[in-house]
Amino acid sequence: MESFWNSSNLLKIFIKWKWHIIAITLIGMVVIGGATYLIKPKFKSYAIVYPVNLGTFSEESFSEQMIQILQSREITDNIMRKYNLSEHYGVDSTYKHFQSTMYYLYSENVSISKTEYESVEIDVLDTDPKMAKNITNSIIEFYNQKVREMHRLKLKEMMVLNEKHTQKWEGVKDSLQNRIHVLNNQYGILDFESQVQKLTEGIYRSNGNKSLIKKAEAQLNNIKKYGAEFTFLNEKYWKSLELFFQYKLALEQQKIEYKKEITYANIVTRPYASDNKYSPKRIPITLLGGLSIFALVILVIAFIENKRHNI
Repeated sequence: MESFWNSSNLLKIFIKWKWHIIAITLIGMVVIGGATYLIKPKFKSYAIVYPVNLGTFSEESFSEQMIQILQSREITDNIMRKYNLSEHYGVDSTYKHFQSTMYYLYSENVSISKTEYESVEIDVLDTDPKMAKNITNSIIEFYNQKVREMHRLKLKEMMVLNEKHTQKWEGVKDSLQNRIHVLNNQYGILDFESQVQKLTEGIYRSNGNKSLIKKAEAQLNNIKKYGAEFTFLNEKYWKSLELFFQYKLALEQQKIEYKKEITYANIVTRPYASDNKYSPKRIPITLLGGLSIFALVILVIAFIENKRHNI
């Protein structure tokens, strides 16, 4: 049996049945070629984009982050709803496997991949060239919306935190300021070091004026009693003031960022409605089909010849 299936025997079979084989192959090719005309042609629209203003969400590259977001279920669902793809693809919403079928058809018609230059290519196939273009544009629009939402969510968390810090240090600052105000007004403590120096000089220059000496000594006693507290509170006040403005400035900058409407995809190649069909590729399909039929016919005839030979 093994010798019968060698190449020389197959060649002999072809020579013997060549007109039959050629005729069947040609008929098959005509049928396959004709069948391709029953398939609705699809048109391709594509865009090439670069990720910009993404920030750091993970250890992946920006283009990999972009692909993850573009392929997200949320963007897929948004596209399906916006263009009513279930009706467009002819899938009954009551069908048992409706959801999985829709995701399969979407993945068959929408392809997102990274190029060798770290950009991202979005390919969309559809029977309507305008629909293909519109879907491509909408994928980019929904991507921008999604990234904007992610950034705003992150900013909102930081804003809440900075708001708490701002309120905390404002309370500390005001509390310290109130106590310092008491030390200023009730005990006359304004500047610890300079006051001690001036009061000491005043006593020496008082020329024995008991009233002035008594007043200066009373002030020195206040400074002795509350001076350390004043110095401590004063240092703490300026530190709390610095932290208050630091968090307040960060909060204001985040509020500005939150309101910005920036893009996160730099479009290098814009999508367009193609006037040339992308599929089906009739000639390659017909040739490949003909080759398959040719091989199958030879094998079938060889099998029949082998059976006869063994009888």
